[in-house]
Amino acid sequence: MLNKTDKAMKTILLPTDFSLNAKHAADFAVSLAGLIDAKIILLHAYESPVSTTPFVLPLPQQGLMQEALEETRTLLAQTKEDMLAKYGAVLANKLETKLVFGNPVDNILEAAAEVRADFLVIGSLGEGGVLANLFGSTALSIAQKSKIPVWVIPQQSTIQAIKEVIYASDLEGDEVGCINKIINIGALLGIDHTKLIHIKEYLSPEIFPSSEIIDLLEEEFGGEKIIFRNLYRDDTIVGIDKYIRNQKPDAVILAQRPKGFVEKLFHESIIKHLTLSSQIPLLVLQKKY
Repeated sequence: MLNKTDKAMKTILLPTDFSLNAKHAADFAVSLAGLIDAKIILLHAYESPVSTTPFVLPLPQQGLMQEALEETRTLLAQTKEDMLAKYGAVLANKLETKLVFGNPVDNILEAAAEVRADFLVIGSLGEGGVLANLFGSTALSIAQKSKIPVWVIPQQSTIQAIKEVIYASDLEGDEVGCINKIINIGALLGIDHTKLIHIKEYLSPEIFPSSEIIDLLEEEFGGEKIIFRNLYRDDTIVGIDKYIRNQKPDAVILAQRPKGFVEKLFHESIIKHLTLSSQIPLLVLQKKY
């Protein structure tokens, strides 16, 4: 089990675009850092307005581009100062900045590997459902491609202690390994209870009965703070949405697999059926086959 002093969790990468949304995600990152005694690396990916012309840019245009870059450096430094002023006790000597150049998604993921980040924290607008707004966005791309846990923080979410979480599972891939990861994160963050839910559609065929898989998982993890629920509904997405709305957890966990469950959730044709509350943070993990 992990705890506050465990050296496995020490770095949080916090991408920012200097928006109110990003500032809200920063509040969550600071709260997380306080729990795990971590440093925060505040990162901005600067996309230079590079001209496609083969000719040398006129000097005035070059000057404007340099001015824009300097303004970005100033904003990054000011954001750091604002965070230190607000959370100095938590962030003393634990807040760094990093400026990278180019595509935000690629650079954020490369930076996460470079600094060996343990968590990524990124904001989303969260209007009309966090999942709907993530689709096609930087946050979704990062969540889908990241090799480390990603916290996606809706702009309207409340920053509070995370005690009750729901893990929506497809019961495919390395579920035991994924649950162990969730248990470790739960111990690290002081989570009281985790509910694993699997929604089985009535008419959907199964190669391996989900009820039997749930029984095996209950036997494997009987002594842990995790509850298993195998639920039968007409529609998976609607069933998850209703369960989350009724249970009102502090966070929702999804496990990402290539061509797996998360991609189904985010698919455009079914986004309208899934309107997760914009008040709930989302944690996306990687799960092996």
